Amino acid sequence: MSNLKDTDGIEEQYTEHPYPAPISNMREQIEQGYRQGTSPGDTWHQLFPEKAYRDDLNILIAGCGTNQAVYHAMRFPNSHHYAIDVSDASLNHVKDMIKKYDIKNLEIEKKDIVELQHKNEFDYVISTGVIHHTKDPQESLSRLVETTKDDGALNIMVYAIYLRVGIYYFQDAFRYLGLKPTKEGIGTAKTLIELSPKNHYAHNYIEQITKSSGTRDLTFDAGFVDTFFNARDVAFDIFELKELINNAGAYLQCWIDNSQFYRYLINFSRAESLNETYNNFDPWELGDFIQKMSPSTGKFDFVLRKEKKYEHRYFYITDVLPSTYAHRYRLTDREKPDISSNKGGSIGNVNVEIKLDIIERIVWDNLNNKIEDVLNMSNDLFSKHGIDKELSFEELRGMLHRFWKNGYLSFSDK
Repeated sequence: MSNLKDTDGIEEQYTEHPYPAPISNMREQIEQGYRQGTSPGDTWHQLFPEKAYRDDLNILIAGCGTNQAVYHAMRFPNSHHYAIDVSDASLNHVKDMIKKYDIKNLEIEKKDIVELQHKNEFDYVISTGVIHHTKDPQESLSRLVETTKDDGALNIMVYAIYLRVGIYYFQDAFRYLGLKPTKEGIGTAKTLIELSPKNHYAHNYIEQITKSSGTRDLTFDAGFVDTFFNARDVAFDIFELKELINNAGAYLQCWIDNSQFYRYLINFSRAESLNETYNNFDPWELGDFIQKMSPSTGKFDFVLRKEKKYEHRYFYITDVLPSTYAHRYRLTDREKPDISSNKGGSIGNVNVEIKLDIIERIVWDNLNNKIEDVLNMSNDLFSKHGIDKELSFEELRGMLHRFWKNGYLSFSDK
């Protein structure tokens, strides 16, 4: 039981407005394809590129909300899950789901992150959308790192300032007016947002989250309150995040979606000095540059490790070897290729479509293998189909590293 006092209303907020919207038919949702981005089955290569997949993990979910712990416990029955939260309403929903589905591999407790006493215990730690709501984000992250095994991984998500700056303007404006997260206050706030100028910074965020495949926070009251009436809320820029991670004694291994921070945004090939400068950005500088030139995210979703050897894994192209595996990641076919017509078709998801040329398509279809095998299989297919191309390893590595920076694939050692 948590002993910390709710001095600023954060516990009350999440008790009155359980977040996210509770799912009462989780088994059916999973059977219909419902997934969460923290799933170790779907993000294994981002979490543990050095390990073969296994599903018998000891998992901590810090700030589990209404659904996250239930989802993971049901999808990964061979793993043990320990979940904490400060919201009675959220935990009561979890208890109901444990009883409904007779879940045996989930232990829950009302507890603040800083009250955790575990040391080097968990294989995998999940804390998404939580640390930025704690009284001391630095102490919270440091405590989570302490709970993780030396070879474990943490999936952390905290707010990024780049796309959220307008949200804080609205939060302040609503405080000036004395609006509260009641039905009336929420309705007034929504009207004020509708009446605000369309060039207000917040509309960039609203547009992005409306297109999101995530929780779609602005479609239900608890999500709206979480966004515009949060009792405790802080966002970071890239270098503040770097300091947060460094002070916790951890290392950034990768982003869950590289495209937000590493994507090919501007072609400097005709400006040699700019191109050289751009290509020499370190991972932090590149991420900050991308978001300041083209703000596209209000969150940092990333993987931390405790050993320095995993820092910025695969960011440098020299980390990619012939023996490295390249895996298709997050994207599926949108338009089928037609090799006879030299058309590569496209890949994507509900929000994006990426056109491929025929060379890229053949390579794409041969992924989920070692790069040296992808090279041989692709060149064989070029020859078979009369395509006048033979890729070298350097050419293929450059293509795959570009795909990786754009978030299309993941690398691993196994």
